[in-house]
Amino acid sequence: MGAESAFTVWLRKRLAVDAELRRELLGEHEQRLPMIFHYNPLETYLEVNARGELLCTLTSKACLQPKLRYNVGDEARLHPLHRVREIIRRDPRRWAECRRATGGEKMALPLLFLFGRADSTISYMGANLYPQDVEYGLYEGNPYAADIARFCLSLEEQPDLESRPVVNIELREGADLDETAVARLARICRDGVRGHLAAVSRDFAASLKEDPAAGDLRVRVFRPGEGPFAGAAGLKNVYLVQDAPAADAGRHARAC
Repeated sequence: MGAESAFTVWLRKRLAVDAELRRELLGEHEQRLPMIFHYNPLETYLEVNARGELLCTLTSKACLQPKLRYNVGDEARLHPLHRVREIIRRDPRRWAECRRATGGEKMALPLLFLFGRADSTISYMGANLYPQDVEYGLYEGNPYAADIARFCLSLEEQPDLESRPVVNIELREGADLDETAVARLARICRDGVRGHLAAVSRDFAASLKEDPAAGDLRVRVFRPGEGPFAGAAGLKNVYLVQDAPAADAGRHARAC
């Protein structure tokens, strides 16, 4: 459906540090950092509905089963390339940086800004927790990243009736981790997710200042096919689950 280029890689890095550009392209209060791709509307015609969900029409003759306005279930934005470049040009320094990073690149296709699943958000302490932000926290700088197959989110009610977000992690097949390594993986993942959320979400950072207990994120680690991942199938991961098993529900699960 889409492809990255030197321009989209630069643009994504720039959006992470340029609040003005992010506001113009993504919206006034948008804090998430989307993936960005060029797409060819002659083969994959994309639209965004009133709920911000991506609709996809496959027009290629190579497709055996054409799809018409198929709702992928992902949240997205679409922008013509010329409009994005016009916005970048308003700041001469920004435009010069863009030209240095992209060189003589000739790509002229429109842009898809893809946030991920539209139905996988957890609301916690006044902040929205998005799977993509959790994913960054899990993988960035994590020495155990290669041992993580996938993850999902859930909410766990405590005895005091307070709810805490839980990051459930499934290990890859063949991951050779002993009990100590699994516990260390859980700690690193918890600290990584908490740190990334504090950096990218103003609401989450504000919650931490008001109440440090807001950073009490839970991490559950499961062996392949266990816990909330038992019987999981399908092409797309499910990032939000209800009533995920607690850490003592299976002999291989570990919590932090």
